[in-house]
Amino acid sequence: MLMISKTTPSPKTMSKLTIAIPAYSATPELLGMLDKCIESYAHHAEVIVHEDADQLGFTKNANNVWKEAKGDYVAIVSSDTYLVSGDPNDLCIPGKVTSPHIENQGIDGLAGCFFVVPKEVAKERGYLNESMKTYYSDEDYKERTKDIFQKVPSVVIHHLQAQTVKVAGVEGRMDEDKAAYDKL
Repeated sequence: MLMISKTTPSPKTMSKLTIAIPAYSATPELLGMLDKCIESYAHHAEVIVHEDADQLGFTKNANNVWKEAKGDYVAIVSSDTYLVSGDPNDLCIPGKVTSPHIENQGIDGLAGCFFVVPKEVAKERGYLNESMKTYYSDEDYKERTKDIFQKVPSVVIHHLQAQTVKVAGVEGRMDEDKAAYDKL
């Protein structure tokens, strides 16, 4: 696991929100998506990117960067997303797990490509279940936190929908991860 980028937020957002991006950027196309992702969020919060050079999978990589984050709130953000409008700090609501509106997807609950968790909630409810390497760990987390979930429509993102896993060549894990999810 290698941290490849870290930006410093403005004094206004210091220590409030950390945007944690688990990434796999082995190709120029993946690196381009990651650069756009970082650029769109860097003015609003601390951004930490962890490169999955060891191919641990999205879930373990997300948990590693999540645990390293210093903010009072941590956003787990897929590298194939970018901010369209709003301020990600609006997603920082005490005691609530939140997701922004995704302009090109109709997700009412927790959006696995971008969700924010207060540190105290992570201590109480835990992190993503690592028995699922790439898929379904967000579905499990959604179930564990649905009683404290809140959608924040003032923040809008665009999700390139599985572009990272397609380019990285890890799409084939869905059946294996679904079986692990079904065992829960």
